[in-house]
Amino acid sequence: MGVETIKLPTGRCMPVLGLGTWLSTDEGQLTAALRTALDSGYRLIDTAFLYQNEAVIGKVLQEYFKNGKLKREDIFITSKLPFTAHAPEDVEKCLNMQLKALQLDYLDLYLIHSPLPFQKENDTFAPAFVNDMQVPIKIDPVDTWHALEKMYDAGKCKAIGLSNFNAKQIQNIYDHARIKPANLQVNDFAFSMV
Repeated sequence: MGVETIKLPTGRCMPVLGLGTWLSTDEGQLTAALRTALDSGYRLIDTAFLYQNEAVIGKVLQEYFKNGKLKREDIFITSKLPFTAHAPEDVEKCLNMQLKALQLDYLDLYLIHSPLPFQKENDTFAPAFVNDMQVPIKIDPVDTWHALEKMYDAGKCKAIGLSNFNAKQIQNIYDHARIKPANLQVNDFAFSMV
């Protein structure tokens, strides 16, 4: 029995069950978790540039592709644009770095991780710090969104969306988007409501 899916506005189907990889930086533990999830039928893997684990995920995916356990079209990969790559001229460069780490030609879903952009230290998109604080910068999220639309048009991501945006920020994107967000991802933990 396959995992249930929902159809995104782009027509692509996204599994409703997936493996989130936040805080998974130990290569051995993540490799074991990925293998267990994939062998159990999970077909969605959620990662992000900030999680610093895309290379491990790419290695495991290639293992499954090469041994014939999975085909690329069998798996749904979500990743996120980091806070330090919101400048429109940085979006493609960062996405290309992520695709290289994941050893993929495209992402199934690419999200803007947060509406809050920060200054980058260098071309690795590490955050810049002043007095031990990240440096916020002003970049219109609509400009970042338009850069994501170009990545969608180029086939580098099959759907684009948002993460951690509030209602007003989402409406701003909707009002200016040629391609509407296919997804909004937010954290919801029972203990966070206490």
